[in-house]
Amino acid sequence: MPGEKSLGIALSRTVIPTLPAGYLSRKHLFPLIDNEPSGTTFVIAPGGYGKSSLIAEWAQYQGDYIIWVTVANGDTINEMSAMLIAATRQVIPDFAPWFEREQPLRPTEVVRRWGNALLQSGRNFVLVLDNLRNDSEQDVDIAVRLIEQFPSNLHFIVIRRDDIAEIYPICASRGAIKVITQSELRFSEEEIESYAINSGLELDSASRKILQAGNGWPSATSLLRAHLQANGGAIDFENLMANQQGPLRALVLMVAKNLDPEIRETCRKLSVRESFSLETAKVILGDAYSFDLINAISLKGEIFTLTRDSRGGYIFSPMVRQVFLEELRKNKEELIDIHTKLMNYFVGKGLPSLALNHAFEAGLEEKISELFPDAARIQQAQGHGGELLRWSAFAGDSSMEGELKKATVRATGLLADLDFNAARAEMSKIRLLAEHSEGKDFYLQFAAGAEMYWLLTIGRFEELEEKFLITRAGEVDCYLGIDDQISILRVLTTKRYIWNESDKVEELYELSQKLGSRTKLLTSHAYLSAIQAMHLHQRGEYRRAYETANIAISLINKNTFVGNHGPLDVMYVAARNLLEFAKPQEAMAIFEEIKSKAYQWKQWHWYITCDDNIFQYLTYGGNINEALERMNNSREFVATLDPSNQLSILIDLNEMNIRRKLKDFDRLEKLVNRSPNIRNTQHFRQALEEDRGKKSYATQVKDLPDKTPRDLIWKYLSEVSSKIDVEGIALPAMRRAMLVGAEVGARETFLRQSDQMGNLIIKIANEYPTVYNEELATAMAIRIKERGKSVNESQQSLTKRELEILRQLSTGRTLTVISAELHISQNTMKTHLKNLYKKMGAHGRHDAVEKAKSTFLI
Repeated sequence: MPGEKSLGIALSRTVIPTLPAGYLSRKHLFPLIDNEPSGTTFVIAPGGYGKSSLIAEWAQYQGDYIIWVTVANGDTINEMSAMLIAATRQVIPDFAPWFEREQPLRPTEVVRRWGNALLQSGRNFVLVLDNLRNDSEQDVDIAVRLIEQFPSNLHFIVIRRDDIAEIYPICASRGAIKVITQSELRFSEEEIESYAINSGLELDSASRKILQAGNGWPSATSLLRAHLQANGGAIDFENLMANQQGPLRALVLMVAKNLDPEIRETCRKLSVRESFSLETAKVILGDAYSFDLINAISLKGEIFTLTRDSRGGYIFSPMVRQVFLEELRKNKEELIDIHTKLMNYFVGKGLPSLALNHAFEAGLEEKISELFPDAARIQQAQGHGGELLRWSAFAGDSSMEGELKKATVRATGLLADLDFNAARAEMSKIRLLAEHSEGKDFYLQFAAGAEMYWLLTIGRFEELEEKFLITRAGEVDCYLGIDDQISILRVLTTKRYIWNESDKVEELYELSQKLGSRTKLLTSHAYLSAIQAMHLHQRGEYRRAYETANIAISLINKNTFVGNHGPLDVMYVAARNLLEFAKPQEAMAIFEEIKSKAYQWKQWHWYITCDDNIFQYLTYGGNINEALERMNNSREFVATLDPSNQLSILIDLNEMNIRRKLKDFDRLEKLVNRSPNIRNTQHFRQALEEDRGKKSYATQVKDLPDKTPRDLIWKYLSEVSSKIDVEGIALPAMRRAMLVGAEVGARETFLRQSDQMGNLIIKIANEYPTVYNEELATAMAIRIKERGKSVNESQQSLTKRELEILRQLSTGRTLTVISAELHISQNTMKTHLKNLYKKMGAHGRHDAVEKAKSTFLI
């Protein structure tokens, strides 16, 4: 069963809703819903008619598989297609494993493949689309494109508040159409009476008349029933019917007016917030706070109810809240006093954005100025770019300085919305105006720091370092706030971490610790944890890195940070440590989740970086063709992004492991020569030199660094490797490596060593049987056995001679000319070709050349 989230989609939006307490069964309406497998049923009515509850009850009695999707305003077609996959996995676990693996996919392609998979299952399905979106022209285009892909064994149910007649033709082409409207959904007189009796209400002629006043509208009936239970049936019908504000509003006003005074006063004050927790209720109500009263009100459900949010709390019925809020606003002094109390409460909780909302409502200008910067940082981290764009109008006046202040807030909002092009335009404006400002240095530093987010995601790493120098972060002449400096430190740490620049990561970690002592903002504490997690992993302190990463993930998710400020870096650290703990399946699941989120948030650097570990895993397991295919997909994908991106640098680094495994040293040399001279590149350059006999590996051991646990482990293992035939040296060196490994939790590093080195591990475990040594030795014995199994020839690497022949084949020369040039006989040539074709799974010369080109072998 999927966890709380699947593909980044909230679980509650992909499951059948639970029926509300006291729900009146409406089985007599089921025939209106029933339809042929390829038919479409529309349920169209305003809010409060129980549309979703009716379909949820009907679904309980169906033998077909029910796929339920709830969409809302703001959902893109990409998000809707992802939600479709997540919802299907609720009824078919592990459905569509290709979805994450083959991203990016067009939404119509996702739905086409989804439909094909359902059709091939041989079962009937029901897709319920609970559409909470407002009517829009875009909905028509989206619906038509998706419905065209639906399979014939799918009954489609659409729940909407308003009609979209334009999609009827495409639905009619699939099969029979049924439409259920508010006329069918209204309670009949018999249903109203049953509903009242089931609620424990004693009916007489007066109460029946009151209930009938709702005209069968389920929500209105519920409100009237609540009124009758609380007040015994007193109601002024003449006043109700004469009200010109609308029947539902009139009903709400009437019910609110006749509430118990204590309930009415509690609800009036609580209406200051759309949703509230018990803690905020205490702040608002003071001595009048009563948990029992709040709980009793929520259980009835007409005024406010418990939220579905995992953090708990209560949420008002919008129509009821509006009535109470209008009444509260009549007493301005009381309203300002409540907002001030809430502002101070949220300031104390370190939640400046919530505090700022109440400062705005209270009109406290001095507090607004004080809270604005930190509140903006929270909104940015949570991806509320629209809110920041709205706030920008209040950030400054019409002077040049005021325009500059507004531009900084707009740029921040655009970055939060991941609208990088518009944000860059705003930064250009800031740089232009800054030349004539007294605060020039601040604005130029701000623009440089803001641009770092964009430069990171498109892989322009050298420029990223240059922009960081302009910010002067950590220096006395840096005019950015401490929290902004910590944020851009996280950005640069990410780049250096991806590049495996451990010393430079350490520099940023130390600087972040100095700055961290001067902040109390929750965003900064999350960023500091992320920087620390990356630093610990670079050092090889795997257990501590994993713990710190999970703390950061929890903190970031709790505060719903997304986009540039989401948890991808610490998720990556967690996955890397799981690899080191020899838990590859768990790690691969996280890498795929990171890729999914990175695609959604346009964090292309993480999208491509995850591939390195996936490629290594596939290559190590012998699935080289799949690794090469995915690598090709990555290259094709980055070609579709901003033309100025330099993400191919990361793909080159990712490809090096594959080429080394294939012993394709010519291609490896090209990759090494065009890649930045970082630790990973140096590692592969060393492999090239060893292959060509240019440098003795043994002579380099003494020069290897030994500053961190990771350095020490590799230095000792290198010593073992260079002296493997001298047990008196190799065995103590291996034991020293294992002692360090036990301290930090290293495992996979040892398991990837040669069988000969593995035998030393087993021998040491027999002599020093600690828990760590024994577990490592057991795992090593299993790994040696696995490696000893025969590998399918099609997965074997080509020999150097076979690679030479393959490259000659692509020239079009005859086999006679090629054999002469390579100084081999015709028979030897035939033997090489036979082996080459078998390993590549090729059917001949042309096929082999085409496959070689597609995998960059030639």
